Amino acid sequence: MRTTIITFALSTVIALSVTIQPAKADCPLAHTHIGKNPTWRPADWGPPPSGAVDTDPTDDNQLWFFSIPPIDPLAPTPGWPNWGDPAETPFLRLVQETDAGGYPITKPGEPEKALYVSRFMYGLDGYGDPDGKQHLDGWHSAHGPQGAWNLDSTDEQTEPAWDIGLQRESTSMTDPTDFFMLRPDDSVVLDADGATYKFADYGEKMWLADKSAWGIHSHMAFHFWLDDPQLDDVFSATFTAFDDGGLYTPSDPFTFRFAVPEPGTLSLLAIAGVFIAGRRRA
Repeated sequence: MRTTIITFALSTVIALSVTIQPAKADCPLAHTHIGKNPTWRPADWGPPPSGAVDTDPTDDNQLWFFSIPPIDPLAPTPGWPNWGDPAETPFLRLVQETDAGGYPITKPGEPEKALYVSRFMYGLDGYGDPDGKQHLDGWHSAHGPQGAWNLDSTDEQTEPAWDIGLQRESTSMTDPTDFFMLRPDDSVVLDADGATYKFADYGEKMWLADKSAWGIHSHMAFHFWLDDPQLDDVFSATFTAFDDGGLYTPSDPFTFRFAVPEPGTLSLLAIAGVFIAGRRRA
């Protein structure tokens, strides 16, 4: 079954996703950040950095996830550190994938379910802003103010001991196989509750020259098989981060919430993503 899913997804997902893989220093894609010290906050987001508040000094070595911080000049996330306010309609959007002929991609053996992916533009001007960032794709290490969230790093020649990975905890889907993640090489990962993924195993623990630090840069897309989704439907997936290197304690669960936008905005979100892909290739 998984081989069939990969074959069906390849023609569209690779065409729209892999072709926009940019240089790490100017990545236009929105990532979920993984860092440490979840209760530390800067007193002032602006430069020069000064002062901080830490409501729980005992969690300085605990991992955590967060969305794009308020200081980002292109696409600060409403509801930070979550991807949107958990009490409101999901910020994250899903658009339907189609094949080369423009037809929906259906799940093998369950043709009533069509393939959806989180791919939309968002920026200072809201959804569809071509000057924002394409959401939502993969993971990145935290490189935050005053270095308080940063993972351990000394120099390029010294690989840090941390060995960070993800564990899929749960999904809202009745059939757990209706949610999975897809890497740029079209391999399916995190496709079952309890499944894990370690960044070092895929060469995604690396020296980041633009950050002058060791970190994580990983591309993968959020995919759902959905049966006639309605505007008030919410689809979710929950993850934790762990460190097999022993430097950091596991994160608290972090839930991603998605919704399908109104029909009038669906094409705008999808077209914007394709437009940016073409613009970045030029």
